[in-house]
Amino acid sequence: MDEWRVQLRQAREHLRLSREDAAGLAGVGAPTIKSYELGRRRPPHAKLTALLTAYRLNREEQRRILEGAGFVSDDHPEAAAGNHIWYTAAEAEAEVRRHAWPAFVMDEFVRVVAANDAAQRLWGVDLRVEFTNPVDRNLLSVASNPRFADRCVNWDEALRHMLAAFKGHDWAPERVERPGPYFAAVLDRFMQGDPRYVARFLKAWDAAPATWSNKVRWSYPVVWDEPGIGVMRFESLTSPANDPDGLAFNDWIPLDAATWERLGQLASRT
Repeated sequence: MDEWRVQLRQAREHLRLSREDAAGLAGVGAPTIKSYELGRRRPPHAKLTALLTAYRLNREEQRRILEGAGFVSDDHPEAAAGNHIWYTAAEAEAEVRRHAWPAFVMDEFVRVVAANDAAQRLWGVDLRVEFTNPVDRNLLSVASNPRFADRCVNWDEALRHMLAAFKGHDWAPERVERPGPYFAAVLDRFMQGDPRYVARFLKAWDAAPATWSNKVRWSYPVVWDEPGIGVMRFESLTSPANDPDGLAFNDWIPLDAATWERLGQLASRT
C-alpha cells in the first residue's frame, strides 16, 4: 500500500469522518474516496486537492500526499524563490532543541509539530508517546485540560490568540455555528475538558479579533504557575520557520531572573 494512501485515510479518520461525510465536504463520491484509499484508483489532482482541503491538512502534509500520488504541489519549496532560507521540519525541530528556554514549532492550524525538552518539561508531557494525534496536538484541544489550563495564569488572553488563528486567518476562517471538520474535532476535544474553562470559551471567542492582522513576527505574553516552583513569565515570540509549509517558531523567552531560576529548578526536578 502506498504511504500517501495510508496518510489520506488517516487524515479522514483523525477527524472521525465517514467516507460519506468526507464526500459531502469535498464533492467527491464516497465509493471514489474508498477506491483512492485502498489503491484501486489514482485520483486526479483536482479531486485529491479537494479532499486535502476538506481535511484541513497543513501545507507540508498536503505536499507530501500530493507528491506521493505523483503530483507537484503549487507551493513546492523548490519552486519558491529563496527556498534555502527556510527550515525543513527536521531542521526546525533541531533548531528549537538547542535552546534553553521553552521553544516549539507550530503549523498554521496551531498544532505543535515539535517541542524542545524545556517546553515539554514545562507542559509536563512526553510528545514521543503522548498527544500523537494531530487533533490532540492542537493547542486549542488541550486548552481546557486542567493539566495545562490551571497553570496558565493569563488563560483567557492566551485563548484569544489561539481563537484568532481560527476566527480571523485568511486560510480558512471558522465559525463556531458551522465549524469545518478539523475545527469541529478540535472543539470537541476542548468541550470534553474542565467545565470551568468551557464556560469561558464563548466570551473569549467574541473577544478574539475577526481579522488576522499579525505580521510575520509577533508575540504574546504567557504567565505560568508551576506547582511547587512558582510563577514564570514569558514573552512568546513567533516567527516564520518555513512560510511555504506554514511552519513557525514559538520561543517562550523568560522575562526575568526568577523565571530563569525556576526553569532551572524544573529541569533539576525531572
